[in-house]
Amino acid sequence: MTRVLVFGKSKKRTRKVAHITRAFRERGCDTRWINPARVARWKGARADEHILLEIRSFNPDIVFIFSQDIPLGVLREISGSSMKTLMFYVDWSPQIPPSLIERGRLVDVFLVAVRGMVENYREAGIRNPVFLMDACDRYDHYRQAPVLPLWKSDVAFIGQARPDELRLRVVSRLRELCDVRVYGRNWEDFGIRSTLRSVGPRGYRLICGGAKIILGADKAYDVEYGWSNRLWLTLGCGGFLLTSYVPGMEEVFTNREHLVWYTDEAESIELAREYLARPEERTRIADAGYRLAHGHHTFHHFVDRVLALCSS
Repeated sequence: MTRVLVFGKSKKRTRKVAHITRAFRERGCDTRWINPARVARWKGARADEHILLEIRSFNPDIVFIFSQDIPLGVLREISGSSMKTLMFYVDWSPQIPPSLIERGRLVDVFLVAVRGMVENYREAGIRNPVFLMDACDRYDHYRQAPVLPLWKSDVAFIGQARPDELRLRVVSRLRELCDVRVYGRNWEDFGIRSTLRSVGPRGYRLICGGAKIILGADKAYDVEYGWSNRLWLTLGCGGFLLTSYVPGMEEVFTNREHLVWYTDEAESIELAREYLARPEERTRIADAGYRLAHGHHTFHHFVDRVLALCSS
């Protein structure tokens, strides 16, 4: 039996590390999860020593690290050993943090959720960057119809407001045309009341079940596969997604079949008008997106790809 040690924080909002850990277990791996932040609170200055003792006791075949959630001293100790070390990094920016480069040089495989960043990471000196798409969870992401009006709207956007970004302009214009709800931080800074500042998996399901359109507006318009995980979560929860086009989308999705994309602000408004008037088409597209996500892009599929990568 393959032994897998997962490093990562426990976040109620996304539960991503919990999803990955459960998927490893359900794929037959003997799996343990270390939350290094919790160990640090518990053990203080002796946290690294405690973690290394756990690693030696468990003797994993694979060490899977989410984001940068492993102490650098621990990673230095296990780097180059018989354990296969993988780091999965989903956030990105044009400026690569030095701490990420340092850890990326120590792992065997650096898993990149944004394909357009692979060469950037390689040029920065990160060892063996490999593209691997993010996913949804088969248990936490599914269709759920809401009852309360809190979750119902014509258009919903889930995410924080940021100045000078397309999401702010599109939401502002759509509010003049229909009932729009936003769920996330900083919207009040722009005169828009947020229904909730944060939602977890249950809230995400209810929003997707109650909104006619889930709006996507990613920060990357020219980075290949640079969409946020909002895409997989929305499809996984059965929502109809109207989202900004990101290079490479056509390689994974069919426009107006699994989701609908727009290329500029004007087109986003035009398409929102069109699909608000076409409920049967919204249902058809949402159903196809749901089947695609759960048929090929859950964390169980993600773990299958990780295990195949480790065995090659």
